[in-house]
Amino acid sequence: MSVEKVYLELTNRCNLKCEMCYRKAWHQREMDMDDAVLEKCIGEIQSMLSVKEIVLGGIGEPTFAKKAKEVMEALKGYQLTLTTNGTLMDEAMVRTIVETVNHVIISIDGAEEKFYQIRQFSLERIIENIKILNKVKKELKSSMPILSFQMVLSDKNKDDVFKVIDLAESLQVSGVILSHILPSVLEDKDLILYTRYENESIKQFFNKIQTHAFRKAIDLKLPSYQLKTERRCRFIDNKALVITASGDVVPCYRFAHDGTEVVFGHLKSISAHAFGNIENETLKNIWDSSSYKGFRDVVFNNQYPSCTDCDLADGCDMIKHADVDCYSNVPSCGDCLWARKLIYCI
Repeated sequence: MSVEKVYLELTNRCNLKCEMCYRKAWHQREMDMDDAVLEKCIGEIQSMLSVKEIVLGGIGEPTFAKKAKEVMEALKGYQLTLTTNGTLMDEAMVRTIVETVNHVIISIDGAEEKFYQIRQFSLERIIENIKILNKVKKELKSSMPILSFQMVLSDKNKDDVFKVIDLAESLQVSGVILSHILPSVLEDKDLILYTRYENESIKQFFNKIQTHAFRKAIDLKLPSYQLKTERRCRFIDNKALVITASGDVVPCYRFAHDGTEVVFGHLKSISAHAFGNIENETLKNIWDSSSYKGFRDVVFNNQYPSCTDCDLADGCDMIKHADVDCYSNVPSCGDCLWARKLIYCI
């Protein structure tokens, strides 16, 4: 099995301080990827003929990176996706995006008032940036990039989802991707809409959202709203890896950085887990290492505990961290909400 998808974190810096962001519990040094590491990274990606798709994203804002436009130019031959807060898309940046990127996913977490409360930034300015992008697409007679909105749902902004879908229709945005909030601090634990088991009220709410999106001809992607038996990791299934701004090769966004998360009321510490660093090793050797192969096999075959619905969870110390689980897996995916489709990643 070879790498087919690479998530590339050009920077872990961001120009915003959003209310719901997991950066609230994050204390690492802010940095752009070093030029030499970035150059090697691009070379390693290009040397692996199996790579088809690249996502510019991560904990930081990709367009905030000093080399953002140069990287887009270098990688324009791939299926290139940009995840962005949409705040820094001036006309020069937009022109590069239209010429190189296939899919732009813009974070929109509510209508005007709620959006400003969450992001401390004017939604109107982002709308103007999207209009510039649409104008440049028309000038260049390009159907690319496809535009999508991504919205992180919580009890604070859930009622704005219909307005976000309406906004998408008005701006020629073809899709809306919904994900649930994953709190990083205990004070936010009651903001979640999902539950462990039966959740009839949210089921009905999601049905209304689906109907509204269908009427507007918007492609809607919805997360789950309660635990189900199935556990699938999109990073493993898509043969993907993440390269962080420091050059670390990690299996997913969850293990990219140290931090905390709140899983059904339990505060959990997450430690970054790298299988190697691009500065010291080739990407192929890291991917093919026995430790990384072993990790992928465990996750793919669901050979790890289900901590989220374990009867012993309340008395278990292992639930406080993701370093190891009761099956001796390192690191542990035992209560990963991405695998339960509650948190959605592209």
